Amino acid sequence: MRKSPTKYSEEDRLNYLRLYHESGMSKRSFCNRHGIYHALLYSWLKKYECEKKSVPLPAEPEVTDMANRSKEDYKQEIAALRKRNRELEKALEFSRLETLARDMMIDKAEEYFDIPIRKKSGAK
Repeated sequence: MRKSPTKYSEEDRLNYLRLYHESGMSKRSFCNRHGIYHALLYSWLKKYECEKKSVPLPAEPEVTDMANRSKEDYKQEIAALRKRNRELEKALEFSRLETLARDMMIDKAEEYFDIPIRKKSGAK
């Protein structure tokens, strides 16, 4: 026995179209997931094609307002930033020491082997 076709209200149609556009799914997989006939979705898309811009998209998540944050949150954030700053300063100092050691090693190698190791800035 054949099922009688379901009647969808204007609001339901627009809701399904909004869900379809938000989902990013293919038309066929969206219809299979929501139990809608494929031809029905295609006809709705064709009917509301010029009204596509009126289908509301999801609102972007709101960025937390700085005025709503507590002093404790600020203190924790500042402490974390200071800790990160100290770590980066240590890494920078270590990098400077590595560079200095590498330069000293190259100087000693040039002196010992009596050959230029560093490239000249004007060389092609």
